[in-house]
Amino acid sequence: MATKDTHTALALTFTKTVLPDSEVKLAGEIPFEAIAPFDTEALLDLAKELELPGFRKGHVPPEMARKTLGDAMIMEEAVELFMHEFYPALIEAHTIDAVGRPNIRITKLAPGNPVGIEITTAIYPEVTLPKDWKKLGEKTPLEAAAPVEDKALDEALLSIRRARAKAEDTESTPESEVPEDKLPALDDAFAQSLGKFTDLNDLKTKLRENMQQEKVQQAKEKRRGKIVEDLLEKTTVAVPHIFVESELEKIVGQLKDDVTRFGMSFEDYLKRMEKTEEQVRQDFTEQATKRAKLQLALNKIADDEKVEADKEAVETELKHAMEHFPDARPELVRIHIETVLRNERVLLLLEGEDITKPQVTESHEGHDHADHEGHDHE
Repeated sequence: MATKDTHTALALTFTKTVLPDSEVKLAGEIPFEAIAPFDTEALLDLAKELELPGFRKGHVPPEMARKTLGDAMIMEEAVELFMHEFYPALIEAHTIDAVGRPNIRITKLAPGNPVGIEITTAIYPEVTLPKDWKKLGEKTPLEAAAPVEDKALDEALLSIRRARAKAEDTESTPESEVPEDKLPALDDAFAQSLGKFTDLNDLKTKLRENMQQEKVQQAKEKRRGKIVEDLLEKTTVAVPHIFVESELEKIVGQLKDDVTRFGMSFEDYLKRMEKTEEQVRQDFTEQATKRAKLQLALNKIADDEKVEADKEAVETELKHAMEHFPDARPELVRIHIETVLRNERVLLLLEGEDITKPQVTESHEGHDHADHEGHDHE
């Protein structure tokens, strides 16, 4: 087998072409002598799946397998085996920060002759942040949340009463159509039946407080959204196609889960929408591109500012996650949690918050808000 120096020397004979969307193409030829040592291994690998009359699958004699498969197919498999060893040396020799699986294409293949190869791979893109990114928060003030009006409180109480009446209704009357005389009385007893409320006034006070907190949270999310939009607008990066595809997989996967949760198959959903899955993916491509670009920007800030997820918070979240999903791979869950928590810290930094304090998670059931803002592309 070839040595590392031999691989490096061969790698340097390949030409590199920079392509759009953060991709590069490497093209060159591999001497037949470099492929030949992989012939036997290639034959045995292919023969494992071969099945012929009189022979069980994987038990066809090598020479018979060779005649059946043909030299070209065996040589293609040998090239693939060679590339497993050669590819790391190739990207190292050309100082390429590759991400994802490369697309390897054989351009010339004939026994005894050099093999023509073209490798296209995505590279981690250069991200140029706006020079004033640290001041984006200052430029986007937090809007004051207006006080909860009595009318809104009354509507919330009416909704609660309707929900209670609906829960006790045996006639399946739509919640919005429950007649007034069927609603429970709005009194101390009703308030106490809802939880730890001393009386109706206590219920109203705490409900108003909760509604006010929601308005404050909505104002914070609106501000964060504006800061993120500003960051994306001013950040320059060629987003690799592989990153967009990764985000599309997450978005469509979540859509499928949501549809199933509502008791409908994804196929029925597509029929109702009169769309194919490919059309749905196209609909979400812009959103996926935006999410991928944001994650790259967040990664850049995190690297530049040395922002990391709080280790104790990561361990706490990992423990809870594995309790809920025991079959998940811990190393992948950890990467996801670290990315989400780091994202949240970067977003707080953008908002002008102090991120030196220990990171506290609100719940172990997920990190929806931070996860919306960016996803892992390490």
